[in-house]
Amino acid sequence: MNLSLLLLILPVLTFASSNDLIEVPEDHKRLKSPLEVTWTQFLVDKCEMFDTRNVDEERYRENGLRRCRDNSISYVQPKSTGAGGWEGKCGHTFGANTLFSLCAKSVKPDTYFNAHFRDITPGVRPKTLRGGIARVFDQNSDICPTDNNWTYFIQGNKSSFIQKIKELLIPNYSHRNMIEIQRDGANFFRNPVGALIQNPGGNYLHWVTITDVLSQENKCEFVVNHWDNQYHVDCELFANWSYNVGRSYPIILKSYSLVSIK
Repeated sequence: MNLSLLLLILPVLTFASSNDLIEVPEDHKRLKSPLEVTWTQFLVDKCEMFDTRNVDEERYRENGLRRCRDNSISYVQPKSTGAGGWEGKCGHTFGANTLFSLCAKSVKPDTYFNAHFRDITPGVRPKTLRGGIARVFDQNSDICPTDNNWTYFIQGNKSSFIQKIKELLIPNYSHRNMIEIQRDGANFFRNPVGALIQNPGGNYLHWVTITDVLSQENKCEFVVNHWDNQYHVDCELFANWSYNVGRSYPIILKSYSLVSIK
């Protein structure tokens, strides 16, 4: 890419660290009312559970780990750094969520992943996230799944994006350190999926951790963990947030981008 063009784009490419508003596109107006959406509309759990059986729980919490009622993990996102919050830490937070969910290792997101998630752009680009977390899993091969096949996926449309997330959530491997999701009296395993979206609020980009999908009749919701909370978001609305990434930054980023173990 022409460097002068990249420098022109980068000042407006920022990663989200707060709750804002976004106008719901025409094909999703039926999903939510009013037409302006905030994350708080989808909040279902502030993730304040404390595992009293774990002697390391206090240390985990000092690192920013928070447990949701379904036993999934939603780390506290560290503050952005750089001029104007240039370097957001949502990618680092996805890394921490995943490292604990699959390897039972608790780390401070920013200090642990900084060396692995460096690139010229603000935040973490998908290829950087994929390569960095793959290296982390290699370095922790004694406690992480040995099938370390981290992949960056780009889907072509909304329906394939939703379907790919559903497929990736079901692990095709097993490992002793994977945490169990607990819902409706059942325990099961899920493979965390990282999705890059345009955050409700404008042009802010944001990595979130998808931990499950809830489907019944004609209803589909993704269980999304970020900002040490948990949210249930309509699958089509969430897909639209992902589509907006490529629409807003067509030269350097793609719509429907996912990072996960394959």
